[in-house]
Amino acid sequence: MVKPICVLRRTLPFIALLVSCIISTAVYAKEDPLKLVSNEYPPFYSNQLPNYGVVSHLIHESLLRANLSVTHRFFPFSRAVLLTKAGYADGIVGIWFRQSREEWVEYSQPLLSVQVVLYKRIDRDISFDQLSDLKQYIIGVGRGYANPAAFDEAGLTTEEGSSDSENLKKLHLGRTDLILISQGVAEFLISQNAIDYRDEFEVIGAPFSVELFHFGVSRNRRDHKEIIKQFNNGLNEMKQDGSVERILKLHGFETNAYWQQELKQGPRN
Repeated sequence: MVKPICVLRRTLPFIALLVSCIISTAVYAKEDPLKLVSNEYPPFYSNQLPNYGVVSHLIHESLLRANLSVTHRFFPFSRAVLLTKAGYADGIVGIWFRQSREEWVEYSQPLLSVQVVLYKRIDRDISFDQLSDLKQYIIGVGRGYANPAAFDEAGLTTEEGSSDSENLKKLHLGRTDLILISQGVAEFLISQNAIDYRDEFEVIGAPFSVELFHFGVSRNRRDHKEIIKQFNNGLNEMKQDGSVERILKLHGFETNAYWQQELKQGPRN
């Protein structure tokens, strides 16, 4: 009986070390920051904006309340989507809701609203009563973007660009006739290029849609639903304690149409 006891005594330190390593690895994994990705979409989110912009600021603050740290990297939108789909990124910033996207992303509560419009050069005589009137024109769109359903169903001629900045430049150079773009993004880009773009562009027609930004977590994560639950709880806390209003005001979005209505309501489930 002596030999088994000796073996056990020699084995116990190894078992203790193994358990310690497993616990340390689990703690380390838990503390790994969430890897967030997005495209450049100023003034809503951008690497060049304070706190990465209003949408990113809301997301980072809400996750912080769940004791979740983050990293945030910027890519062309189509690449950000691929990284999230494949699970190389944990979450995507500013994703618009489309039912087809629910296959690979879990959506948060809405974060901000934005209008999607058509822009043209002021010196071009273009007008329309129905979308079919635009079939003769080339319309710039963002690669991988979720366009309004009516626009996609109209059978129009489109040309993809890797960014809204690229599409606005194409319109400026006459390589496209129109561009489909968030009005807020267009106004920001025009203001940042005032010398080239001053008094050059205008909106044509009424807004196509009002879209809502969300935070999305990759469904490749087994805890995607729990992260979104914690995120939404944090956002509800921020609504109640005035943090949402503070962040909106800090970035100049205190009059955003979505939040003007939402802040009158109680917490969401």
